[in-house]
Amino acid sequence: MSTESERNIQNLYARIAGFSYIAFTVAGLVNNFLLNTKLSDIGAMQANSLFENEMHFRLGIAAEIIMFLGVIMASVSFYVVLKSVNKQLAQTALCLRLVEIIIGGIAVVISMAILALSSKAYLLEMFDLEQLHTIVVVASSFRVPAYEYSWISMGVAGVITFYLFFKTRYIPKAWSVWGIITYSSLILYPLAKLLIPDLPREAMFVLFPGALFELGVGIWLLTMGINFPNDSDNTPNK
Repeated sequence: MSTESERNIQNLYARIAGFSYIAFTVAGLVNNFLLNTKLSDIGAMQANSLFENEMHFRLGIAAEIIMFLGVIMASVSFYVVLKSVNKQLAQTALCLRLVEIIIGGIAVVISMAILALSSKAYLLEMFDLEQLHTIVVVASSFRVPAYEYSWISMGVAGVITFYLFFKTRYIPKAWSVWGIITYSSLILYPLAKLLIPDLPREAMFVLFPGALFELGVGIWLLTMGINFPNDSDNTPNK
């Protein structure tokens, strides 16, 4: 394959990665800020629903599925873009993103299981609504840890990815540095939460610049693609 053809493929996959970043960032923002996916309190429970808004809960699951499909597309695309720079590191990042997808996928399955439990009429013959609510709350308690600890592998993969971008100058170095900082925070937050039991919820604010980064770099990659430096400036390490 000629150098020009290879670069065209890299540019195509960089744009696919950009689109994927936009898709999963928007899906995540919608899920977290526009949808009410909370379970009802015992006192406010409706006679036939365990959710404050069941349709929002269903849409939240759909948003989570879109998020992880976007992560898969972005991960494979980044591997195609960066494997000629350092194949071993690119493979490591891809494998770590797959770990993230598996753990996050477990969280999605838990959400779907909660929905299934809530819609089984025969369960109300075995349990009263309060008991069923307790079962669902226990199942739900596994969701947040699954998401948060998947961030560790996501963070390490992201640091590797944007370190490789920093080396190649395929994108402006400012984006690469911001990416390394963003994904480093994704490693530190769940570790801090593990080690500090009463970590204030406000600590999550450190993650907000990361969402802006993913949306911004996604738009950049989709619209601008990647810039190839002169061969003398960048010698691939296979």
